[in-house]
Amino acid sequence: MQPSSLPLRTPAFRQVDSGHGVQWWSAAWQCLFHRGATAVWIVMCLIALVILALLQLFGTLGSMAAQVGWFVLGGGLMLAARKTDQAAAPAVADLFSGFRAPLSSLLISGVLVMLAVLLVGGAATVAGMGAVAGAAYGALTGNFALLAGLGAASLLVALVALVVLVPVFMAAWLAPALIVFRQQPPVEALKTSLAACWANLGALTVYGLLWIAFAIVASIPLGLGWLVLAPLMVLSTYAAYCDLFEADTLTPGPAPAGASEGG
Repeated sequence: MQPSSLPLRTPAFRQVDSGHGVQWWSAAWQCLFHRGATAVWIVMCLIALVILALLQLFGTLGSMAAQVGWFVLGGGLMLAARKTDQAAAPAVADLFSGFRAPLSSLLISGVLVMLAVLLVGGAATVAGMGAVAGAAYGALTGNFALLAGLGAASLLVALVALVVLVPVFMAAWLAPALIVFRQQPPVEALKTSLAACWANLGALTVYGLLWIAFAIVASIPLGLGWLVLAPLMVLSTYAAYCDLFEADTLTPGPAPAGASEGG
């Protein structure tokens, strides 16, 4: 796959059938294990996860920083995926190449997604607190019908919050790739990612269902499977971007000179 010769401010995307959700995973698998950079990818993703986990230790501010930081690290991982796709040996340092990309756009996009998540989470929390207070009142007064109704209402609040968050995640999914490869402004990148995901909901659904299955399997052996699933998630995201915006997906290619299968 060859990169676009010129950055496009408003890249068109194509619609694909649901089977492409399988192809994105297949392309990622081929790229991870047939480009001689398996170990490098595992190390990069492990470092990224450790950084984000450490940020979570600093409470609310750390959690917010982790959400924004993921966009910057995600941009670097997209650039590393491009190198791997072109049969160039990636380096662990590529993880931080997002700091040399359109950093401000990555940061702003991360902040916007974080605010959207906080808004939805805050609304759900307020609604949940109201349900809890109502449930307590129902228990104290012996109104068990009220208690059961509020329990159902709490479940409904959680489901609505989850449904509302889906478009947020869709907007965030391809935004880092659009920013680093197409120099999309933050809001435009988020809107374009959302539109592309919505137009390809069938493929995205198949992709998501496979992710659930892979996540279950990866979690069985003490979570060690995530060492492979994490880079596959990154590379499959890159494959989806290429498929939808560059009309191509990753294809197996020769390993970089001097590289071994393990990196």
